[in-house]
Amino acid sequence: MRIENIAAILLLTGLASLGFAYMRARGRRDSLWFRAKKAPVARDAIFEALADPMVILDEHNHVADINAAMLALLDKTPAEVLGKPAKSVFENFPIPIRMYLQTSYARAEAVFEINSRQIHYELTIWPVFNAKREMMGRIHICHDITALKELEGELRKLNAGLEERVKKRTHELAEAYESMLEGLALALELRDKETEGHSRRVAGNALKIAARMGVKGQGLEDIRSGAILHDIGKISIPDEILHKPGKLTPQERAIVDEHPVTAYKLLSRIPFLSKAVEIPYSHHEKWDGSGYPQGLAGEAIPLSARIFAVADVWDALSYDRPYNKAWSRAQIIEYLKEQSGRHFDPAVVKVFLAMTENGEI
Repeated sequence: MRIENIAAILLLTGLASLGFAYMRARGRRDSLWFRAKKAPVARDAIFEALADPMVILDEHNHVADINAAMLALLDKTPAEVLGKPAKSVFENFPIPIRMYLQTSYARAEAVFEINSRQIHYELTIWPVFNAKREMMGRIHICHDITALKELEGELRKLNAGLEERVKKRTHELAEAYESMLEGLALALELRDKETEGHSRRVAGNALKIAARMGVKGQGLEDIRSGAILHDIGKISIPDEILHKPGKLTPQERAIVDEHPVTAYKLLSRIPFLSKAVEIPYSHHEKWDGSGYPQGLAGEAIPLSARIFAVADVWDALSYDRPYNKAWSRAQIIEYLKEQSGRHFDPAVVKVFLAMTENGEI
C-alpha cells in the first residue's frame, strides 16, 4: 500500500475519532474555522504532505482548510480560498466537487484533458464530526487514478490481442483436428477398399437423423467424429481375416468382435473424443441386448450409437461387399421394419423411415 494511502487512512481515522483533527492555526494561513484550535504537529505535517489534493468544507460549504496539493491544482494561494464559498472556489474546477456539496458520503470519477492527455481523478467525500458526533463539515479527497486507467486500457488491448490469438489458435486446432479425422478415415479406407466412402456417407446420414431427433451443437459434432472413426478398431484385425471372402471361423469372429473394444482403448484417452467414442464402442449393441461388446439393451445404449446403427446398416446393405451383394431400397426398408425393437431403436427407425419417404435420404 502506498505511504500516502496509509497516511490518508490515519488521517480519516483521526477525523472520525477526534472530530477536529485538522483544526489548526497555521502562521501562513488564516483559517476561519480553525482559528482557535490546535492540532498535533504530526497530523498537520501528514495533511500537508499528502500527494492527494484535499479540501475541508465547513457546515456552510465554505473552505475551512486545504492542502498544498489542492492549492497546486487550483493554482491559488491559501488567502484566495480560505473562508470562501466552495461554489465559487471550485467553479471551473474539472473535478466535480460542486456537485457533492450536500453529500456526506460519495465516490465519483472525473475525466479531463491536460496537454492532450486524458487525466482521471477519483473524488471521495467523508463527513467530519466533532467529539459529540455532530457533523462539522466534509472532507473532499481527490486521487489521481490516471496511471491506473491507462494500465486498464493497456490490459484491455492486451486482452483483445490475446483473444484474437486464441481464436486463431482455436481455428488452427480445429483444422488440425479435421485433418486428423480425415486422415484416419482415409487410412481405414485404404486398408479396406471395399468400404471406401462408407464412413463419410454414414456420417452424413447419421447427422441428418440426429438433427431430426433434436440433437444440436456439440452433440452433432460428436456424432460426426464418432461416425468417421466408427471402424478405427479394425486396425487390430489381421489382413487375412479382414479381407477373407468366405465365412469366418469362431476364433476369427471373436477377433473381429473385439474391434469396438480396441476403438475404445484408442479413443477414450483423447479428451475431445470422450463423447464421440460412444459410436465406435457401442454401434454393434442391439436394442434387445443381443449385441456386443457389452450386451447393452434399450436406452442403456447411447443415443448416438442407436442412431448410427440404423445409418450404418442402411449404407452397408446399399453397396456390394465381398460377402454380400447390395440390396434394393425396398428390401432394406423392410429389413429395418423387421428389426425395429430387436436390432434397432424403434424411435430411430420411425424417424429414419419418415425421412426415406420424404426423400431426405
